[in-house]
Amino acid sequence: MVYGARLLIGLGMLAAAGSCAGRNLPPEPDSYVAADAIGAERAAELSASPAVTWLDDLSSTEMSSLAREALAGSPELQVVEAQYRAARWRARGSFGGNLLPSLEVGASGTRTEEPIAGSDERIRTEFMTSSVVASWEIDLWGRLTARALASDLSADAAEEDLYGARLSVAGQASQAWVGLIEAQQLLALAREDLQTRERALDLTQRRYDAGIASSLNLRTARSQVASARAAEAAAQDGLLIASRRLQEIMGRYPDGALRAEGELPQLAPLAAAGAPADLLERRPDVLAAENRMRAAGFRVHEARAALLPRLTLRANAGSTGEGINDIDDSANMVSNLIGGITMPIFNGGALLSESRASVADRRAAAASYVRTSIAAWREVEGTISADTSLETRERQFAIAADEARAAQELAEREYSRGVATLFDLIDAYTRRIDAERGLISARADRVSNRIAYHVALGGGARTGGIDEDREITP
Repeated sequence: MVYGARLLIGLGMLAAAGSCAGRNLPPEPDSYVAADAIGAERAAELSASPAVTWLDDLSSTEMSSLAREALAGSPELQVVEAQYRAARWRARGSFGGNLLPSLEVGASGTRTEEPIAGSDERIRTEFMTSSVVASWEIDLWGRLTARALASDLSADAAEEDLYGARLSVAGQASQAWVGLIEAQQLLALAREDLQTRERALDLTQRRYDAGIASSLNLRTARSQVASARAAEAAAQDGLLIASRRLQEIMGRYPDGALRAEGELPQLAPLAAAGAPADLLERRPDVLAAENRMRAAGFRVHEARAALLPRLTLRANAGSTGEGINDIDDSANMVSNLIGGITMPIFNGGALLSESRASVADRRAAAASYVRTSIAAWREVEGTISADTSLETRERQFAIAADEARAAQELAEREYSRGVATLFDLIDAYTRRIDAERGLISARADRVSNRIAYHVALGGGARTGGIDEDREITP
């Protein structure tokens, strides 16, 4: 047993030496396994996420509540979360599998039977073998470390993708809520328009019965009522579509029964977006692109180091015998320690091609980072300019709606006295409906644009993160 103990101590020292090479190990992501369950604890965790804290700036309790529910129940978000957890586990496996020694234990047994000549008896022979094998590749040129760090940075990019997905789901839910309110208001406007035109038809029918209005006026009034009923049906369908859209984002059954109880928030003046450089530190897609660019840099180093010699240490011990007790006897074990250097000579140019391909991949990652950064700036600038134009549009449609309502009231009075024609009344109705519809859409578009502005800025302030203290440079 003395030799067996020495062998185990030696293997332990080998593993300890390997653990020194496995620096910057990420912590075990046990918390992500617990995040599979969707419940009150998960909802509370997500409700404090920077992906939704910006919603409080819009001062709409209902919108914030629905967005947080969407974070807890969105199937799309659960897919991204699972992908991130898988990437983080693979990164951890890359550190352990590449930088630490490997240890394998095996046992095998064989049984042979040979007949005895001239007899019915047979000779049975049993033979068993046990083995313990440990191997470790010394990371002479940093190839294995570069591979592990590239994998870890890829997991960091997946984490930013997760944050971006949360931010996107919160924004989609908020905009879907705005769309639901808009659809409800448009339906109410369509029903009001139908009632108005039915009153005009009733008045025209009485004037026709009295011989004052012509058949043309009566048929025109009937046509207007039919068109208003068709518009009401279309608005009803639009409401169901908007309701199902929000339910889908939230992970509910899309029966179209969801209705918004609140009103669109009153928007405060647009807050300053900050310096363009600050945006690059807030946007998850930009940070993800940056991490992928840095990972590509490590892969270039890995591919180049693969062309250099490799030093591998290998230790094994084994024993043979006719039974379990024999192979468990460590005193009879045979052990050896082998160190060897290998260097690739010819492999059809595969390693050289991979080295050059990794350089091209890094150039592509750098170009992708630049493209993502420019797109982020464009989105912010676009929402800022759109806020100004939408504010003007809302203000002008409000004026137009007020004037159109006053004009409609005047046209109704004059038509009832026989001063205005039916076509004057229809024109007043049409102008009021168009102005009211434009005002509803302008208000909804402005709130949706304000939501897009917060999303374009990267949501709330970033606080904390996994392995945030780790310093990695390509």
